[in-house]
Amino acid sequence: MSPPKKMTVAEANRLEVEEFVEKFGSVFEGSPYLVRSAWNARPFEGFDDLSRAFREAMYTASRGEQLALIRAHPDLAGKAVVAGELTAESVDEQASAGLDRLSPEEYEAFTAMNAAYRAKFSFPMIVCVRNHDKASILRSAGDRLGNSYEEEFETALAEISRVADLRLRDLVEETEEGGRRVPDTSGERGVNPGIMLGQHNYGKCGVRLVKVFRGSERHEVMDLDVAVTLEGDFGASYVEGDNTRLLATDTMRNTVYALAKDHLASSIEEFGLVLVDHFLRAGPTVERARVDIIAFPWGRIEADGKPHDHSFLREAGERLAMVTGSADGYRSVEAGLGNLTVMKTTQSGWQDFFRDEYTTLPDTDDRILATVVTARWEYGDQVDSDYDRLWARVRERLLSTFTDHYSPSVQNTLYRMGRAVLEEFGEIEKIHLSFPNKHYLLYDLSRFGMENENEIFQATDEPYGLIEGTVERTS
Repeated sequence: MSPPKKMTVAEANRLEVEEFVEKFGSVFEGSPYLVRSAWNARPFEGFDDLSRAFREAMYTASRGEQLALIRAHPDLAGKAVVAGELTAESVDEQASAGLDRLSPEEYEAFTAMNAAYRAKFSFPMIVCVRNHDKASILRSAGDRLGNSYEEEFETALAEISRVADLRLRDLVEETEEGGRRVPDTSGERGVNPGIMLGQHNYGKCGVRLVKVFRGSERHEVMDLDVAVTLEGDFGASYVEGDNTRLLATDTMRNTVYALAKDHLASSIEEFGLVLVDHFLRAGPTVERARVDIIAFPWGRIEADGKPHDHSFLREAGERLAMVTGSADGYRSVEAGLGNLTVMKTTQSGWQDFFRDEYTTLPDTDDRILATVVTARWEYGDQVDSDYDRLWARVRERLLSTFTDHYSPSVQNTLYRMGRAVLEEFGEIEKIHLSFPNKHYLLYDLSRFGMENENEIFQATDEPYGLIEGTVERTS
């Protein structure tokens, strides 16, 4: 049976919205609202323009919509495959990598991989399986399980973008404006039949910047680590070695320092927005920019009972910001804090938990609770531009909530802290928290004929629990 005839871009331009959704609803798994968003970008000048509209629909969606899209995908070789519950597109794609023909040992390996991945990230592992086989998927899973939540969230979106592009190619002729077929370039340098460049980006990391504010005798210091990531139409450089429309990463570094002179005045979020705007203008083929900033705090040294004007002491914790933007005017600001170690020496327990044949941990209603807080929160569309004030108040609210209750579990404390932030700050849509357990174990002094009345503890780096979660608004 011959494959169904593909639609031309010109025909796609003539579709009404419901017809468009019916035709292309399968491009994004279980997410027709993103297809509607892509329809709004008509008319499309060619296949690349059509593909770009779908990609932008995904990347400009809200964080909640992006998470729903990720979670709409099935597990790889999971129960849905066995039950025959996949979409036709997913069936064909998983079959292309042999995921419908697993040995019992392979099925067990995929089941364990899916469980470990979901346990850590709370969504399925997304892979463009047409570019993989069974072995490479399992190898990739081993590597990706070491990533952070944010890294995997971005990786999942990048893989979905690859899947969407291939599904579009199954449905639409790759034609240029006017319906002319794109020339076959398979014989050109760097291009081979059946091989294509997938998702790609480049940028500059580890830009260490210190700015001293010398407007008076009392100096201020900002100490930053800046990373710039750009996405866009960079294929010519990757495939053909043509760099004529590519911004050098060395230029990116220079730009960070140069713009800091006049634009790094207060909040790192505002500075990130300035950098995003600049790189979207400066790079001729840049379509999306992201700037990640870590700010290291310095407090004043006290001398003779007074804070010194120009001598500083490095403080605990870090301030985080991630600013993203695209050429269509979309901007997103996330803030956060990290590497902030906290402890409460009582008012914490862990008891009445599920037990099986391997459980040895005793119940306790009085233990040390200690963790290293990492938090990221996402601002909504209507946000107070005083990011410094908001960040300081969110940090204060997180820390005060840590102290104000008996903690039956780290999980419960995590939720209470996230809920308290959303209740107080309407500007924040959601907050993600990560709490690794820092274990302090009661040391056995009985061997020395001594009692340990909850006083002497051993700090240990033994395997530790990692509790993570997102607290978000329901509407």
